[in-house]
Amino acid sequence: MLQKIYRITKQLEFDAFFGAKFKQARGRNFSTANFIFKSKPNGLKNSRFGFVISNKIDNRAVVRNRLRRYTSETIRLNLDKFKQNLDCLIVFKKGAQTLDHEKLEKELIGIFKTIRLL
Repeated sequence: MLQKIYRITKQLEFDAFFGAKFKQARGRNFSTANFIFKSKPNGLKNSRFGFVISNKIDNRAVVRNRLRRYTSETIRLNLDKFKQNLDCLIVFKKGAQTLDHEKLEKELIGIFKTIRLL
């Protein structure tokens, strides 16, 4: 599990990723087959991450929590490699529940390299 300083926890912080203020804050979107990755500068000493996993992905909380755990573990293991300090939101798309841990980790690392976070 990520430490609290690396997580986005408040509803207002999540809302900042949607709407016109996101573009004004120099926010960027990146999409793959299984994720939508949103990022914006945060002005802090570290990057922070939030996850959005809808019930449409899977009705079972066990599956959604497993995806969240796998994703946060991948991020935790790579925290020291991040070059920029960003607020990042990872929105899971339908089909992400079929990924095992290795495939999920490989796709996330690919996203981080594409947006030059790693």
